[in-house]
Amino acid sequence: MDSYILKSFFEGLTSGIELMHALDGTRDQLSSSAVIRHHMEDLSTGFDVISDHLVKLCDAVLSNELTPESVEWIAFSMIASDHFNWDADTPDGERVAETLFDWSAPEVNYCLTHTTMAKFKHRLMTGEDTFDKTDFYNGYPSASKSIVWKLK
Repeated sequence: MDSYILKSFFEGLTSGIELMHALDGTRDQLSSSAVIRHHMEDLSTGFDVISDHLVKLCDAVLSNELTPESVEWIAFSMIASDHFNWDADTPDGERVAETLFDWSAPEVNYCLTHTTMAKFKHRLMTGEDTFDKTDFYNGYPSASKSIVWKLK
């Protein structure tokens, strides 16, 4: 993934559809079907992420510009990046961190669906958590894959 396109999306200069196209070819399955490798060109300077940026991702999913699954790739890349920043010691930064970690590992957190994306949007905007047991895979989290990171 080209993180400059993601930054451009957050700044309102790139559409969700363009971001979705930029994700093509940014992950590959390794020999084991449970291992996925992400490719990303990182930013060269810092970019401060706020909850409004993640709300834009939710809106893009809810309007079918992005798939719910694409948010997993984006979140994992942002966490692994050296230049997407948020301050988890503030209420807004804590919501950003919690959401990115939830998105980056849906198999142990919440399924990524249109329903849960609406709940993520609500939590990002209000701080209120409306998730319940039905939002997990089969009603509970499970770990079933490994993810590795490779910089371009």
